[in-house]
Amino acid sequence: MLSRRVSVAAMIETVMWLAIPYLVIGLVWAFFDAEQVQVIDNAWRARLPAGSDIGAFLVTAAFWPVRLLGIGLCAG
Repeated sequence: MLSRRVSVAAMIETVMWLAIPYLVIGLVWAFFDAEQVQVIDNAWRARLPAGSDIGAFLVTAAFWPVRLLGIGLCAG
């Protein structure tokens, strides 16, 4: 399988198709993990007052595998 030639466009398409379930799971995880979103939002509010809530939601959504293992995200 490693000897097959694959175009760059096909590789990008594969990555994009794999990103869809990752992002959907992450957004659902962030929706239900509101406590972690609030912790990050409170830590970021002084540095990023306009978008700390959206940023906290997106960080929680992006790092859902880490939270799945029970590791807390460092908000500072």
